[in-house]
Amino acid sequence: MTKALYVSMIHDEDKKRFSSLPADMTYIPASKVTQEDLSDTEIVFGNLPVDMLNSAPMLKWVQLDSAGADSYRTLKAEVKLTNASGAYGEAISEHMIGCLLAVAKNLYHYYDQQSEHVWSNIGTVPTLSTLKILSVGMGDIGSAFAKKMHMLGAHVSGIRRTVHEKPNYLDGLYTMDSLEELLPEFDAVALSLPSTPETEGLFNETLLHKMKKGAILMNVGRGSAIVENDLIKIMREEYLSAACIDVCEHEPLPKNSPLWNSKNVYITPHIAGKFNTAVTYQHILNMFETNLKHYLNDEPLDRTVDRKLGY
Repeated sequence: MTKALYVSMIHDEDKKRFSSLPADMTYIPASKVTQEDLSDTEIVFGNLPVDMLNSAPMLKWVQLDSAGADSYRTLKAEVKLTNASGAYGEAISEHMIGCLLAVAKNLYHYYDQQSEHVWSNIGTVPTLSTLKILSVGMGDIGSAFAKKMHMLGAHVSGIRRTVHEKPNYLDGLYTMDSLEELLPEFDAVALSLPSTPETEGLFNETLLHKMKKGAILMNVGRGSAIVENDLIKIMREEYLSAACIDVCEHEPLPKNSPLWNSKNVYITPHIAGKFNTAVTYQHILNMFETNLKHYLNDEPLDRTVDRKLGY
């Protein structure tokens, strides 16, 4: 019987979903898995260190519980690799909307006033119908965010790696070579980029200064897309009105990083996705169950990762 090792989160009541399948499923938290556990394992569901996986002699397929797969580029070529792309768009796009509204409506600043017992009108705020938003990265997350912002009345454009037909919820759809030219036009720029050689350090001081003065920057993709020291400098200049950061160049963000105390920088500890919503957990569980059935029936797997691209 096919031996599978489940190292991701699972509730006891969900284990019965796999009991009728012809697979010997073992459940061990990722932090407790040993090399011995992998000695005769054919399938791994979850994210184990790639070096550990490459030392598993019987391994044939890894199903990640993350959409990002850039750290698995070096997984041995004979092992099939699939990711959880499509599971996170709903939850992360709502996080992005929350951040955008909190900044645009001055809610963070009113909270600061509350702590000082100050009752004062900070001033005018925009409505969503007046905002121009650029979604940089139009995968599941960027597309979900763009659709929702369009429905809320904002003017949304997108940037993606390759040319595609423009969907009706976008005012414009462009490729990455148009990024520098477009940035000055937008009130908010939302990054949901994967980690690739092309995106690493993309938003450096020069590109950040290309953004519209007073614009809002959000990053929920990979922290490597922004040069952290350059962002700190830009925020000290008060060039941008806010930066909402769920991912950082170095995680966990070091306690001595100036980013923590940078004015108008709002940090969450990479929690926009993960399993922090029940719907994300169910999406990922469904993906694994479907792919496991495909694998056992010798059918093509869904969401196979392109090792060169990293997603």
